[in-house]
Amino acid sequence: MPRKIYKLCVSYDEAGARLRQKVAENVKGASDFVWQASFRDLESAELPPGEGAVWVYPVFMQSGRTVTETLPELLRSLYAERGLSPALEFQPVWGAERTWNLGVWKSLQNELEQDASLLVVAHGVTGRELPPEPSDFLEHSKVWLPKGTEMALAYFGVSPSVEEVLPSLKGKKVLVLPFLIGEGKHMREDMPSPELAARFGKELKILPPFGTFYLQAEHAYRSAEPERDAGKKSDWPDMTDLEDVRAWYLQQFEETQKELERIPGYGAMREGAAPVIEQITKAFAGVELGNGIGLLQADYRDMGGFGEVFRGLADSDERHDWTKLTDAMLNHCYTALCFTDPEGYRFLVPAFMCCDLRCRMWSCMEVTCPEDFAEWGLEDTALLSADQRRAMEAYVDFCHSHREEDGENRKLPWQWN
Repeated sequence: MPRKIYKLCVSYDEAGARLRQKVAENVKGASDFVWQASFRDLESAELPPGEGAVWVYPVFMQSGRTVTETLPELLRSLYAERGLSPALEFQPVWGAERTWNLGVWKSLQNELEQDASLLVVAHGVTGRELPPEPSDFLEHSKVWLPKGTEMALAYFGVSPSVEEVLPSLKGKKVLVLPFLIGEGKHMREDMPSPELAARFGKELKILPPFGTFYLQAEHAYRSAEPERDAGKKSDWPDMTDLEDVRAWYLQQFEETQKELERIPGYGAMREGAAPVIEQITKAFAGVELGNGIGLLQADYRDMGGFGEVFRGLADSDERHDWTKLTDAMLNHCYTALCFTDPEGYRFLVPAFMCCDLRCRMWSCMEVTCPEDFAEWGLEDTALLSADQRRAMEAYVDFCHSHREEDGENRKLPWQWN
């Protein structure tokens, strides 16, 4: 029997509570209850049960000593007080996210005046190698910000400092983005001053800390419709109108495809991926959706939809050939594997795996999400054939060897024991 999986979102303190709540909403599966806590005042009573595995989601910007050493030690100590020793599975820090809501990029574009420079200022780490998250964020920004935008990185307390970087920037106007979760000591005491900028002939505009900026950008991106329907999101369809929902999906797929084509390297198959794709395609050949929950239905379910529209979308879902699910469809409906059912999972998972291996999956997708696996029978051969299981294992092995750092966290349901 697979272990029970619990989820715990931890911020450093209550300055990150709003973002922590948002992260908890994002990681919550259809049947999950997610725990939340602050590292600074964490107590045993706030932790989830410890008779299974605990997935820890650090709501931190960087993978520093607190996340990699102090937090694991504290959790083990608190569980030990209760006579428990659960398996702690640490997920990447929130700052390592590579698929920021489009609202972030659009908000940054709006803030960047002509010929302005972007300066990201991050928490320094003394006596050890600097974590990769701030520089990774800047590298990813090149895809979304206007071509030629000057970008630089500085740190609080270590080199390169703001004082060292600021004079080298070409732009007279400098947009400062604190790579921080919330309003803490660095925001109050350590941000570059107008006087410092003036010494180098610069003008500064300091944005809110990244966690706050993200929440503001997402709110703007998903702002409310006019008063006629206060509960409806501006970029959402009329959730009670089947035809409007169908038309909205078509529009979203068109827009997503345009966004994908802007990404450098899109469609360049991962080196060595061809044999794995062939194995997946062969193992899942002929698999149909049957009476399962398809891609559109699962995505609509994620948006909170149900009833007649949910049932009506069954006719719009591809039900016979998973290879017809396009890159745009899979990227837009990237949470579908968490909101489908057993038959739907078996039909959708090969499409997601192949899309990822072809370097076309740019949304946040988790093929191995374990929601409801115990009930589904994925731990044995009740749902997946031996060939299909081996194909999925080949995909995960490939992730371990070829993908970014979170590849090593990927496991299949029958690999958790």
